[in-house]
Amino acid sequence: MDETDEELLHQADSGTTKYTALAKKLNLPLSTVHFRMKKLEKEGVIKYYKGEVDWKKAGLPLTAFVLINIDVNMLKDMRTTQDKVLRQLMSLAYVKEGYVITGEADILVRVIAKDTAHFKEILLNHIHAIDGLVNTKTMVVLD
Repeated sequence: MDETDEELLHQADSGTTKYTALAKKLNLPLSTVHFRMKKLEKEGVIKYYKGEVDWKKAGLPLTAFVLINIDVNMLKDMRTTQDKVLRQLMSLAYVKEGYVITGEADILVRVIAKDTAHFKEILLNHIHAIDGLVNTKTMVVLD
């Protein structure tokens, strides 16, 4: 992978996926962009293309990051893992991103909601309902 491939990836990740727009933006021939993008797709570097949703315009303006602590011993007793807990969290409609992390917490998720009441319902009735969770710490995005 060279600098051109990296730049193509940065542009594709920022939402520019039309080859003509990429070629123009990077001052490359369309055939070069097409060949390189197909190669990156074939190699699995580009997994898929998706539309980016403006959740505020869709009526879900609240974004919060939730740090989750897990009882590892409970998970062992249940014969499950943090990865499986994360998959459960990611199956919730309003959880849009999630990661197993290091540090003061075990899992970090990004949640969207209509308002604080809706977020409270998601947190208490869905996130906290998952077995193995000890506690959460929430950070609401202000802007």
